[in-house]
Amino acid sequence: MLPKKVVRSKLLFVFMLFSVLLVSGCVQQQREIKEITIPGHPQIYSFSNDLREVLKVPVSGKADMQILFLQSSSIDIVFNGTSTQDNAYFRVVLIDMITKMQAYASNEGKQLTFRSYYFVDSKWYNSTNGEIEKPGLGTAIWLKGPETGAEETSVRADESIITVQGTSYKNLTLAGDRLVLVVFGIDRI
Repeated sequence: MLPKKVVRSKLLFVFMLFSVLLVSGCVQQQREIKEITIPGHPQIYSFSNDLREVLKVPVSGKADMQILFLQSSSIDIVFNGTSTQDNAYFRVVLIDMITKMQAYASNEGKQLTFRSYYFVDSKWYNSTNGEIEKPGLGTAIWLKGPETGAEETSVRADESIITVQGTSYKNLTLAGDRLVLVVFGIDRI
């Protein structure tokens, strides 16, 4: 018969080994989910963030957003152009959002175009940096970054304006991905 001390050591070893295996199994289950497929669409939609994190971004006016996208063939993009840092963030987030939304619309048999405008102080500019009169906006996505007015990380609809805001670059990408999921009609993964 083995001494109690040896038996305890072996039991402790078995317990620790079991714990390590259990924890490693849990870690494997938490793999990031960054891609989705939509029935009837030939491509895989890839996202910047784990979609479980994206779905945590608060949304208000979800039904209004979906209606706006269904009824609109053109969407205006608007942002405050005073921060070069936020402008860089907006460029990346917009390319990502627009690419997915246009592909989705196309697969749904719809053409969707985007026009972008920005303002600095009281002057407005188009996407080619030409100064213009303040545009009459239709359905619009208004971007707010950490240096240009973001008060929280969220996606909010107010009549025909959808505000996508993030308090950091990471949060802005989360909000952008969240808007895309709203357009796709996805509320859970």
